[in-house]
Amino acid sequence: TWCGPCKKMAADTFPQQAVGDYFNKNFVNYKIDAEKGEGPGLAGKYEVSAYPTLVFVNAEGELVYKFMGVRTADKLIAEGEKAVRLYALAPSIAAMEKEYEQGKRGKVFLGEYYALLKESGAGGGIVLNEYLKCLSDEELLLEENVSNIGNISIFDPVLFDRLVKGIKKVEGENKKLANRLNASVMKSLSACFATCVKEKDEKALEGILGVKAGLGNLENGMSAMMGGGKSYLPAEQLRLDFYSNNRLDDKFKTLMNEYMIVQQQENSIDSLRKMEEITNRHFKMLIDSAKMKNDSAAIVSIKKTMGMASLFGGVKYKLLSSFVISATRHYWKITDQQNAGEKKQCIDWINYAYQLDRTPATAWGCADFLEGIGEKQEAKRLLNDVLEVVKSNPASDVDPKDIQSVKDRVEKM
Repeated sequence: TWCGPCKKMAADTFPQQAVGDYFNKNFVNYKIDAEKGEGPGLAGKYEVSAYPTLVFVNAEGELVYKFMGVRTADKLIAEGEKAVRLYALAPSIAAMEKEYEQGKRGKVFLGEYYALLKESGAGGGIVLNEYLKCLSDEELLLEENVSNIGNISIFDPVLFDRLVKGIKKVEGENKKLANRLNASVMKSLSACFATCVKEKDEKALEGILGVKAGLGNLENGMSAMMGGGKSYLPAEQLRLDFYSNNRLDDKFKTLMNEYMIVQQQENSIDSLRKMEEITNRHFKMLIDSAKMKNDSAAIVSIKKTMGMASLFGGVKYKLLSSFVISATRHYWKITDQQNAGEKKQCIDWINYAYQLDRTPATAWGCADFLEGIGEKQEAKRLLNDVLEVVKSNPASDVDPKDIQSVKDRVEKM
């Protein structure tokens, strides 16, 4: 009765004609309050942890599919269609699962079993690995397997060793195919990383990082942001992520200290400021030249170019800043908070993160941390600094609302 999203779907989505027509034709529909009567028992049985959750079961009460969250009419019907498709596939999957458990492992069988699992949305898991390992080196690297390689989610050192060697061989013969295979392997490494974190498998983690190294330690912040996944992040960030998620606190603290020393040397703030100064001077010269010619179109174009240069050129530092803030928060959580040296170190790291990306959003997050550890004046100093940075760069594309929010916060402090 208290669930806002549930009420929204009940009022806006369920009454729509198209939804009623589809669901009444294909399902027996039943609405349950998970906190009353039989609700808690059913919620426990189907592992419902948030509301609204739609659960699709067969006549025996076996789970076919479930999802949670609000859906529009079109998307709700799409979810229903997925449930119908899964229900239709269930007998075939069950039959092949039985054969698999009995030891059937032929290449054709594994390929058909994986295809069914893929169509059902269940993912290939170990079946996909076994299918790919059945293939010859030539078959493994065929165009038709590029997407399959990208669906690997369980790390297998033998399989990945074959893939890395295969990519190296293909590079000299078909560069485009090699690039697609490379992207698929990186995608799969991201999924394998998530699996190894979940399963606390440190051996798999090091294997994943070894494959990254074999591919040339690809690090591309834009690729990571655009869906390539965590495999494009630096190896030490992945290790720290693994350690923090699995509460390997001593390993996290040791590596974090080493990591920050290296970062502050390799990505020094002095070098960053000099680079910014050169870039700003270059664009100022272009704008001044356009103004002298009264070329308003050129000025607009130059400012757009400045924005794109800032976006793509700053991705590396923005991602590093975000990581340092997150890692510092975790470090503070697990360290001796009464130790003045540890506190100073965390403050230094947060200030470094802000200097990497002097924007209102980053300043706000850094100030949150500083206020949280009792350093209100340091937080205020940092917020005032970002206001000065924005003021001294009138050509920046910072949202005026963000600037006003920072000003309001400073006044309240």
